[in-house]
Amino acid sequence: RLSRRGRTIIFSIHQPRYSIFKLFDSLTLLALGKVLYHGPAKHALEYFSSIGYECEPFNNPADFFLDIINGDSTAVAASKEDHRPVDTGKVAEDNVDSSVVDVLHQKYLNSSLYQSTKEALQKVELGRGSKKTVSKQGHEITYANGFLTQLYWVSKRSLKNLIRSPQASIAQIAVTIILALVVGAIFFGVKLDRSGIQNRVGSLFFVTTNQCFSSVSAIELFIRDKKLFV
Repeated sequence: RLSRRGRTIIFSIHQPRYSIFKLFDSLTLLALGKVLYHGPAKHALEYFSSIGYECEPFNNPADFFLDIINGDSTAVAASKEDHRPVDTGKVAEDNVDSSVVDVLHQKYLNSSLYQSTKEALQKVELGRGSKKTVSKQGHEITYANGFLTQLYWVSKRSLKNLIRSPQASIAQIAVTIILALVVGAIFFGVKLDRSGIQNRVGSLFFVTTNQCFSSVSAIELFIRDKKLFV
């Protein structure tokens, strides 16, 4: 739903089911820090078919790609001898055969997909190179929306949270009323003399201190929503 509204969604996922996989527009396959494929998700099977890895009927493409990387599929087993380097030494990490990864990475570097990606990146780099003389404004943090727009949506969200969890709001109101009655009872009937002025200063100090400490409870909101925000 978000992507249909014009948002770009970057998904880091391990072995998704087909109903999730078919939603992807662009796909990047990584193994041991190396790119094995980057391009349209719907062309991934065609690419691996062109380099000798056929996906069996009714097989989940995500499982198929993982099998290729791990060297477990029948397609890999059939062509493993052709792809393995002359050196018989093996280096394995997390059950991934590094020789298979190296071969797949090299095939990707030789593919037209990599060349088109490289050309696109070079255009971006050239564009950035012409903007290197820009002043410090280029390093300033900018936002897609202005302050008033951000304030509106954050306020609306906070109001919805208050309405949807009235228990916390009612408890805060009750505590404030009880505290007001206690302070009012303690400083009730203060006279207009020197001692009365000192009592009023004491009451103001007490109320101000209480307000400062009560606002510390807002830290819980930051702790709770920090993970969601990140």
